[in-house]
Amino acid sequence: MKQWLVITLLIPRGLEEGISNFLIEQGATGIEEIDEDLKWERLKAYFLKDGKEKRVPRTLHRYLRSLQTISPEMPSIKIEMISIPEQDWGENWKKFFKPVQVGSKFVVKPPWSKTRLRKGQIPIVITPGMAFGTGTHATTKLCIQTLEPRLRRRGISVLDVGTGSGILSIAAAKLGAVEVLGLDIDGVAVSAARENVRQNGVFDIVRIRKGRIGDIRRKFDIVVANIDHKSLKRMRIPLLLHLKTQGFLILSGILEADGDFFRQHYLKTNLLRWAKVTQEEEWVCLVLKKK
Repeated sequence: MKQWLVITLLIPRGLEEGISNFLIEQGATGIEEIDEDLKWERLKAYFLKDGKEKRVPRTLHRYLRSLQTISPEMPSIKIEMISIPEQDWGENWKKFFKPVQVGSKFVVKPPWSKTRLRKGQIPIVITPGMAFGTGTHATTKLCIQTLEPRLRRRGISVLDVGTGSGILSIAAAKLGAVEVLGLDIDGVAVSAARENVRQNGVFDIVRIRKGRIGDIRRKFDIVVANIDHKSLKRMRIPLLLHLKTQGFLILSGILEADGDFFRQHYLKTNLLRWAKVTQEEEWVCLVLKKK
């Protein structure tokens, strides 16, 4: 019988949306919100125990510490974790995943959604819970919004490092990129991304590959990396080596508090010019252009 990890958090009101989105991006298959009182709310997040859930407590604690750093006055968040046997979830978990508008053009929706699109809207179909990138996290939104104006010119190629669900690769293809390569070291993410590429009908433009950036031997007009702090710090030179002259480097997965560090870290190469920074919640997206 399958087992589930249930993480319960007692959080101050106003933080539920951001924390819920974070937990979903980490693979939660459902989140239950329970009102406690006027100041507090209880969140219950459910993770299938398949080995991948082991990283969630560590990642969650790091995320909550970052929130505490940004808002020192924030009360402490209480966390409880238990394991339970599989129950009759049926289709109930699907109700937690709703279509979300990202940027000016896209509506990211799960495969079962019957959402009617307005004129000019473009759907991106993503199966949630398999890999990072369902369109709900601020970093994903920021990257898509940043890609939009930079794909108006024809003939653009894109490298998506740490593709996760493939959402940025799919968005790039639907925005007009002629060639997109999505790269990830996680086999589960690669499988999820390939399925999402197939569901969105962009398999003639997007290739998903398992491997590291060092395995690639060519350059791209745009390199986008929505990855973790340590990887962004370590991969500075490899990212630049795969970017064409006058190409754009888009970086996210960066907290506001770390934005200046990464800006200077990349500019120190003397190969880049500063272009732009955008922000949503406590997350930022940096855009630099290769000289």
